[in-house]
Amino acid sequence: MKKLVLVLTLNLLFLGCNKDVPKLSFDELNIEQVSEMNCNPEEENCTFIGIKVPWAMGKDTRSNLLNSHIEDHIIKLIDYQDAKELNSLENLAQTFIDDYEASAKEFAEYNIPWEAFVEGKVTYESEKLISIQFDLALFTGGAHGYTSITFLNFNPETGRLLSNKELFSQDFKDFAEKRFRKNNDIPENESINSTGFFFEGDKFQLPQNIGFYPNKVVLRYNAYEIASYSEGNIQLVFKMEEAKKYFKIL
Repeated sequence: MKKLVLVLTLNLLFLGCNKDVPKLSFDELNIEQVSEMNCNPEEENCTFIGIKVPWAMGKDTRSNLLNSHIEDHIIKLIDYQDAKELNSLENLAQTFIDDYEASAKEFAEYNIPWEAFVEGKVTYESEKLISIQFDLALFTGGAHGYTSITFLNFNPETGRLLSNKELFSQDFKDFAEKRFRKNNDIPENESINSTGFFFEGDKFQLPQNIGFYPNKVVLRYNAYEIASYSEGNIQLVFKMEEAKKYFKIL
């Protein structure tokens, strides 16, 4: 009898471990805040912050973890001073407005509105990977604003962030470097920085931001990462079919 109970228990455990994980469901989180200081609504010339991003709707640990990564990412994108403890996107939005108004009061002649806007979208979703793109436009005074495109890649079963090492084999880096050199006319026998790039240690590195789409993979170097601001953003784009053999999880 004990053996039968043990067999039944093991079977139940086996079935439980292989139970399909429900697909994540996303809604849109939308936060907007506008300052009334130096605001001219008719000309749409007001300081504002807008956040419109995918938000996992479940109440489980997986959804909460994924959302916390999204929240942390957006705070790092917009918190240009990186000097305050911001624990929510609502807190971030209010702090952005407060900082502008404090600056406007301190400098009476300061009347140029600030702007911050982040828009996110799911660009790829499968049983093994969710890729989310974030478009940032930020202006807090100065000669010019800043724009960037960043990506977060998640394990759909756990909500955990996936690193480049978990996504690609080591050979992918060599594959990407060859394409980078070809696109930027850098001879194979020359230093990767020989034409003006500034990769750390004079060695090619994959960017922090790699995004997935149904038919392509995008490697994105944002302004200042490997070149001056005047060079703008630099991208490598691979067709999904040619990059597939380097994937570890897809």
